[in-house]
Amino acid sequence: MENIEINNIDVKDATFINDIRSIAIIGASKKRDYYFLRNHQYLFKGNLYAVHPYADEIPNFPKDKIYSSILDIPEAIDFAFIAIPAKKVLEVMDECVEKGVKLVTVFTSEFSDAGTAEGVELEKELLRRAKNKVRILGPNGLGLFYPKLGIAWRPGFPSVAGNIGFIAQSGGICNIAIYSSLELGIKFSKVFSFGNGVDLDFVDLLSFLINDPETEIILCYLEGIKKGRIDTLKAILKNNTKPIIVLKGGQSEIGAIAAKTHTASISGDNNIWKNFFRQYNIIEIDSLEQLLHIAHLIDCYGGFKLQNLAVISISGGYGVVLADLIEKSGLKVPPFSPNIQGEISKKFFMAGTSPNNPLDFAAQFFAINIVKEVIDIVLSDKIIDGLIIDLPGFYLTLPPRIKDSEAFFKVVLESLTLGHKHNKPLILIMQHLTRPKTINEFLTKIKENKITIFGDPQEFLPLLPRISNFKEKLDKNTH
Repeated sequence: MENIEINNIDVKDATFINDIRSIAIIGASKKRDYYFLRNHQYLFKGNLYAVHPYADEIPNFPKDKIYSSILDIPEAIDFAFIAIPAKKVLEVMDECVEKGVKLVTVFTSEFSDAGTAEGVELEKELLRRAKNKVRILGPNGLGLFYPKLGIAWRPGFPSVAGNIGFIAQSGGICNIAIYSSLELGIKFSKVFSFGNGVDLDFVDLLSFLINDPETEIILCYLEGIKKGRIDTLKAILKNNTKPIIVLKGGQSEIGAIAAKTHTASISGDNNIWKNFFRQYNIIEIDSLEQLLHIAHLIDCYGGFKLQNLAVISISGGYGVVLADLIEKSGLKVPPFSPNIQGEISKKFFMAGTSPNNPLDFAAQFFAINIVKEVIDIVLSDKIIDGLIIDLPGFYLTLPPRIKDSEAFFKVVLESLTLGHKHNKPLILIMQHLTRPKTINEFLTKIKENKITIFGDPQEFLPLLPRISNFKEKLDKNTH
């Protein structure tokens, strides 16, 4: 595709997105039960308009907000969402330009993604019609999720904003990530589904998020970038300090073919991409789950350098398993410092246990105030960079001897927040199948206090060295 320069609106300037106060849904159709209109109606805090040439009444929608053309709306429109047949999009784009719309999402597919000469030409013409005045997300994309302003393309999206930005060519991957965030406890600042990227592409949106004060962590699903954009990408990455985590699609032969069909993307040589990511300190991961889990870790504890881990378990056997898995991942489970072992011995000792790493609490877990003190001691060891605690959920269905359950859970929560006190990651393992529904309220408090919780060590162990390498390289480059 030919490059057409867009100069009127600087993508580094967040105001054209941060100041969206009015939205027009073009193609508010009864066929889908006004799907995209209803979804934006769900959260949006500004003025929402329905545009359809034949609609004059929509159930449960204000009649004075329904228009046959965007040009008939008396208010200025900041953002338009277009969901109409491809052959009609060009005419509507002309109207958006005339109306002075700042940002448009073209949900419609069958442009370059169709793999036809006609589709490619239609996409080129779409960009020409924008006339350097309207910025485009898409075509073949879902556009913008911005919880702070209540901009959402699906129902049930979270309404609370966070500090994680996400860029993806795939709307489906965006949907999975956004819904999964509710379970993980991570929160998004902005999510962009840009599809074919005729105008605003991966490079533009990455530049936007790097300069966005609302975004501290950047997640990406990338299939490929346009020819001629690599130098611009290098320039925006040169002085970046925000963690960028990328899931690269199209790495296999069949995946590359699928990427070309999906968004007309050329995936490029896999080894070249890997070298590029290493050169610019970008964390590459292998699955969508890893993308979200690493965001969870960095969101809770920032970037961290980590080599030596402490392990605390209630089961001595599981402590052994954890130690083996940690060593296999390239990290260490070193003995505690002699003075730390001495401090632990003063607090508790049982036959068959040792005040060393890995540490087995066994039945003493229910002496929770002692447990809290021991966790504090372990984290104070200068040898130790982080702590993993195994706590099966059924232990929180308390035995009769625990008379004050509220006080017990309060101390457990205080114990798990000690990682923040020592500025070291504290990672909780609670196997999914051991979590009774009776502790759901406690699990919510864990997420609210930014404590990482996983169901299995393999969900996070491969990610710890990658975070550590990122932090080490960042510190080296900024000092």
